[in-house]
Amino acid sequence: MTRLDVCRRFVASVRHSTELGIEVLEAHEDRVRTRMAASPQLVGNPDSGIMHGGAIFALMDQAGGLANACLIFPSFEITPTIDMRVDHLRAPAPGKAVICDAECYRLSQHVAFVRMSVYEEGDEEGEMLATGLATYMRMKLPGASKVVA
Repeated sequence: MTRLDVCRRFVASVRHSTELGIEVLEAHEDRVRTRMAASPQLVGNPDSGIMHGGAIFALMDQAGGLANACLIFPSFEITPTIDMRVDHLRAPAPGKAVICDAECYRLSQHVAFVRMSVYEEGDEEGEMLATGLATYMRMKLPGASKVVA
């Protein structure tokens, strides 16, 4: 099983991630790229048609956890969010999907550190929608640290 397989399997098992329509596009040694399609259920203001900032926050948090899983792979740990700071820089255009790149840039014994960037799909080199930093607790629970086969 690859990092991409593990990430996709995890997203499929998390109800809010499936409700948000989060999909994993890429998974590498220390980073992941996710996508969330625009949908009427994710609109924050019906007059503008713009995606709700809370949906973008949830996408970023999920991507951050997946970046941790990529770096810890082939082992597995539970990594609940300790703290997350998000700067919403601008709103996405109505009807546009968003892409989140997350990188786990440091693992200490007890904490994983992640940075995230969000863009409109097709504009990954353009102006960011949001940027974030998060910390996640590393929980080495019995049975959760077994090697993924």
